[in-house]
Amino acid sequence: MKKITASVLSTFILAMGILSGCGKTDQSVGSESNEDKSKVVTIEAQTAAPEITRVENLEKAAEKLNEELKQQGKDIRVKVKTNLFEGSWEEYAKQFMLAFKAKKEPDIYATGHENIGWLADGNYILPLDELKKSKEYSDVFSTLWDSVTYKGHIWGALQDTEARPVFYNKDVLRKLGWSEEQINNLPEKVKNGEFTLDDMTKLAEEAEAKGLVQFGIIHRPVDGSDFHVMVYNFGGKLYDPEENKIVLDKKAVEKQLNYYYEIAQKKLIPGNLTQMEWSSIHKAVVNGKALFYYGGIWNVFNWSQDNFHEKLGKVDEKWINEHFGMMLIPAAEKGGKPITLSHPFVYTVSSQTEHLELVKRLLELVANPALQAEHDVKTFHLPVTKSAAEHPDFKANETLGNVTYMLEYTTFLPNHEGFPKYSKAVFDAIQAVELGKKTPKEALKDLEVQLKNDLGDQLKIVE
Repeated sequence: MKKITASVLSTFILAMGILSGCGKTDQSVGSESNEDKSKVVTIEAQTAAPEITRVENLEKAAEKLNEELKQQGKDIRVKVKTNLFEGSWEEYAKQFMLAFKAKKEPDIYATGHENIGWLADGNYILPLDELKKSKEYSDVFSTLWDSVTYKGHIWGALQDTEARPVFYNKDVLRKLGWSEEQINNLPEKVKNGEFTLDDMTKLAEEAEAKGLVQFGIIHRPVDGSDFHVMVYNFGGKLYDPEENKIVLDKKAVEKQLNYYYEIAQKKLIPGNLTQMEWSSIHKAVVNGKALFYYGGIWNVFNWSQDNFHEKLGKVDEKWINEHFGMMLIPAAEKGGKPITLSHPFVYTVSSQTEHLELVKRLLELVANPALQAEHDVKTFHLPVTKSAAEHPDFKANETLGNVTYMLEYTTFLPNHEGFPKYSKAVFDAIQAVELGKKTPKEALKDLEVQLKNDLGDQLKIVE
């Protein structure tokens, strides 16, 4: 998901049709009407396309909530009114901001965790600290709480998460003489720190030199989370929670820039990679033109929905597992710990909601393992609780079951409002070194100047 700042949002004006929540960029998903004579309380929930199950799950949770209310003798029923927003992530955030000002925002706003910073600082959402203490969230994978924590409070109900592995092409490894056992054991070698980032680069060079692939490595073409995992991989950090500042860790960032410079200089990536369209990336990977791809587990869903393969069109999960494996991002040093990065999606609650207690109960019920498993299997995401990971429907999915362990190695981006500016500046630096316009040292020097200008006292520089 693309990160958004409140300062950028405030400069944008959308049509009032978007404000209403029923304009042409929103699709009303609907909910069942109440059949008895109890008072109906409507709770509005919104998410972004295409994962509609994020709000459909809330409708199902409302059914359970209504059963409980009836058993408790309460003369009230909950109806969930849902909207699916179709547009860019930036427009999605801007629409919420303007809708909030018009007091037409949803009670529950599903978004990426990294937006918590500006939502909390702008008083758009309420803290939800009590969720962490609830029975329903008692077995959350502990590291995930970091993704919804900001200034000492919990600001979102965890909805799903994912991992960003490296896909490797099994067919290419077979042509390199690897046995099936070696191919299938590669994720374990990465996990144990035996196969490093340098090993990955060397193997990519070998595959390309032998004419087995057009590109040894492919990464995302636009600004995004994936690039920053390398700072963590090289021992750096991005955020100081005590000072609430973005960190420019110069030593780690220089290593990050050196890595992208190296794979570009060795021509392991497309020369215009940061100028390519996403569809071209997916086509190159699915059609076997690359050995390694820095992707996300949801790409399995993407490749089954669009005609990326030149002959087969859409490819199903079985085909993907036959031709591709997924591994953690290899450690930078031999014996080191490999890494990945996750982008949890969360439910936030409007500070203007008139039904806070009912909304909280709804958020507890939507954490039901069966509801999580249904969403995760349909969209190729990972659950946020251990009980959902043990649900039969989830465990029956071989692909997801094989990557759940990656949550033990995951990291997150900061929830700080200023991080999008940092991310954009770093992407520009990476683009410059990959295109050969700057050396890593030159790019780092210019990056420091840019960040001082963009972030001011929100920035902490570590030499």
